[in-house]
Amino acid sequence: MASAVFKTVARPHERSRVGSTPMHSRQQARCQVSGFSAEEPSERVIAEFGGGGQPVRLAGGQGETFRAGDVVLKRSGLEAEAEWTATLFDRIAGPGFRVPRPRRSHDGRFVVHGWCAWEYVAAEHAGPNGGRWAETIAVCRAFHAALANEPRPAFLDSRSDAWAEADRLTFGERIESPLAPVAEAIGRLQRLLRPVAAPSQLVHGDFTANVLFAEGEQPCVIDFSPYWRPAPFALGVVVADAVAWAAADPSIANLCADVPAFGQWLARGALRRLWELDQHARRGRAVPEASIRAYAPVVALAERLAG
Repeated sequence: MASAVFKTVARPHERSRVGSTPMHSRQQARCQVSGFSAEEPSERVIAEFGGGGQPVRLAGGQGETFRAGDVVLKRSGLEAEAEWTATLFDRIAGPGFRVPRPRRSHDGRFVVHGWCAWEYVAAEHAGPNGGRWAETIAVCRAFHAALANEPRPAFLDSRSDAWAEADRLTFGERIESPLAPVAEAIGRLQRLLRPVAAPSQLVHGDFTANVLFAEGEQPCVIDFSPYWRPAPFALGVVVADAVAWAAADPSIANLCADVPAFGQWLARGALRRLWELDQHARRGRAVPEASIRAYAPVVALAERLAG
């Protein structure tokens, strides 16, 4: 496919962050190379949410999250999803985690001119693309336990972004032949798949690097990416990310040894990430060849656990 571009730039599956540190010039440049908008929130939008000062871009793959005083502003994307997420995060609570609370505008809205706002969280990521794996997995379990009885949001059916399409391809809701650079890895993982009985629920589909830590505080879950899948799938994505993104030792899978058929969830987690690379390439986004190679040990681990 002519528009498919595979080369070395920032990972296309990275999402924007709520909280964390300002974006360095190199990170900003890579976001621009990947085709992300560099537009800042206007003074009017900042004022509507009670923020102040010059907006400062925060680190994150899309480069569309800004801090203005004690407010973090983020592009809302699909408005129905932004409204729903704000409503959920306005009431959800631990134990075992916390979330940033949404900020309403002066007239009570969660979305203003394509922007939503959150309280700024004084906390840090564990390290490049995650880290503190035992804690991250514990928080992932706690967060999804709290979501277990939430209803399925209707807007999931209307999403057509690369992440949503990759999710459908992973679970066989769409059939498509993968692009050549990811075909071998996807084929190996697909051959491992077996039916697994587990109820679907609301899950955070991009959990790994979206946990912030601060001494004396509960870990903070940010940048919610909602999907409707079994909770163990979220753990499979975390372990796949840890091994591929941060070169974590494959023994990290032992942290999920109590999860029935965990090898199946790991295979699906790795599949979702590889399908994301495929779907981004089809949309003309530059995809790093290094990210494809990084999944080789994840595929091998899945073959060992699920084969």
